[in-house]
Amino acid sequence: MTASTVRRWRPLAATSRRKWIGATFAVPALALFGAFAIYPMIRVFYISFFDYDLTSAPRFVGWDNYRYLFGSESFLASLRATVFYVAATYVPAVIMALVLALGLDTRLPGSGLIRLLYFAPVAMSWVAVSIIWRLILQPDGLINSLLGLHVDWLTSDRSAKWALVIVSIWKETGLFVILFLAGLQRIPAELREAAALDGAGAMATFRHVVLPLLRPVTAVVCVMAVIRGFQSFSAQVVLTGGSFHTEVINLYVYKTAFESARMGRASAVAVLLFFALLMVTILQLRLFRSRER
Repeated sequence: MTASTVRRWRPLAATSRRKWIGATFAVPALALFGAFAIYPMIRVFYISFFDYDLTSAPRFVGWDNYRYLFGSESFLASLRATVFYVAATYVPAVIMALVLALGLDTRLPGSGLIRLLYFAPVAMSWVAVSIIWRLILQPDGLINSLLGLHVDWLTSDRSAKWALVIVSIWKETGLFVILFLAGLQRIPAELREAAALDGAGAMATFRHVVLPLLRPVTAVVCVMAVIRGFQSFSAQVVLTGGSFHTEVINLYVYKTAFESARMGRASAVAVLLFFALLMVTILQLRLFRSRER
């Protein structure tokens, strides 16, 4: 082996050694991810083909759990409640977040404090937020007292779902405000100045400069909104217990699995929810990509 070959071989050997060392350090994290993420997903898909009540051996039933769900009024009702909750909560929340982000995209004194106040609800847990709002929405609570109303916010078919929407918009809007602000601050100021020099007004600048450049952030926000909406659980449990047409999909899964001891049916719902969210996410990303062309 010549001296030049040795010199070329040594850097390659060192690079290969660093790669193996890095892979070794990644093994524990990958093992945890496999044990607590990948394996449960595979297990849920497997159990969805069985009738299993946690006390007896699983009995294979094939597609019966899926056929039962599409003929179950309680499942379809939970699906309708979930779609209503996602649409009524996250569409206004995203629009409000964009408007607020545009207003907060400034370096005026106190703007940092205002941003912090908007983000504060996001940092609070859903359980804590739900308990606070449960007190506020009581018949003799703060809302009715201030507005002079006599509304049973949490114990009425008409108002319970809207109470959840109000609480969720208050809780979730701040997260999207921060994301939109991050996107707005990445837009070069020179582009807005150039649009102003060309005679574009505020609306024209927003439509033709700001909004197209915000499209990647908007795509992320919309995907996150749908996923967070379909994952809702704590607010419904604490505020209404799933009564008054507020039993969303995740709560239906919980009740089916642990109250009715139908693990197979609950697993089937989880599988359907996974594929539904996957399809919606893909459609959203394709929609935003098509608009970029």
